[in-house]
Amino acid sequence: MFGFNFRKKTKGERGEPMPVEHSGAPDSTNPSGLCPRCQKQSSFESIGNIPLTFGEGYMVHPGGVREPVFHERATVLVCRHCEQGIAVLEEQLTGGHTKGSGERLVGEVSWRGFHWWPLAGSSAHQAVPSEIASALNEAVLCLSANCPRAAAVMARRTLEAIATDKGGGKSKDPLAKQLANMAASGLLQPALADWAKEVRAVGNSGAHFDPIDTVSNADASQLIEFLQALIDYLYVLPYDLAQRRAARP
Repeated sequence: MFGFNFRKKTKGERGEPMPVEHSGAPDSTNPSGLCPRCQKQSSFESIGNIPLTFGEGYMVHPGGVREPVFHERATVLVCRHCEQGIAVLEEQLTGGHTKGSGERLVGEVSWRGFHWWPLAGSSAHQAVPSEIASALNEAVLCLSANCPRAAAVMARRTLEAIATDKGGGKSKDPLAKQLANMAASGLLQPALADWAKEVRAVGNSGAHFDPIDTVSNADASQLIEFLQALIDYLYVLPYDLAQRRAARP
C-alpha cells in the first residue's frame, strides 16, 4: 500500500515491537496488521474459531473421532495494542486456491480473511465532522461487501464533503474547481492534490457505465486509504496538536 499512516508506531504500550510490513487487516494466517478498532499497527492473538460452511465428507482424527469438512470459518482475534477483539470470516486455501476455483486442491492448507468486524476504517476520530465520517464509513462498508464501484462513488462523495467543509469553493461548484482552490491556497500539498484528483476520477468511473474503464477492489481500497490519510492530515493531526499544546502548563 502507500504508507499514508502519519501516526505509525514502532512499539506498543508495553514496549512490544509493532509489525510494519503488513498494512492490511489481520487473519489467522497473518495475525498482524492494522487493527480496525484502535487504528494502530499491531499483532493479534487467536482466541478460537468455529466452522461456517460445510463440504462433503469427514476428517477422521486419532481415536476414530470424525469432524465434518468445512471451507469457511469465523475466527476471533484480540489486538495486543488495545486488547479488544475482532471477528474475521476466513476462507480455506489449499495450495493457494479456494474451493470452487476450478483448480486442483493440492498443497498446503491455509486461511485467508475476507470480511472483518468491526469494519476497518469505520471508527472515526472525534475531530472528524459527522457528515465526512458517515460518507467514509459507507465507502468502507461498500468495499467490505465486494462492491468497489459503489465504494469509489462514496469515496468521491467523502472528498466532496471534505472540500465543502474546508471551503474549497461554494458547495455548488464542481469538485474539480473546489480541489483546485484547495491546492492554490496551500491546503492541499501537491501529492495530496494529485491523489484527490484520482479520487474524483475513479469516483466518476464508478458512477458511469463503461465496459472498459472499470473499478477494482484494489482501486477502491487505495482511494479509501488515501482519504483516511487526508482526514488525518486535515482534521486529526491539527486537533491532536491543539490538544497537546492546551495541556502544557
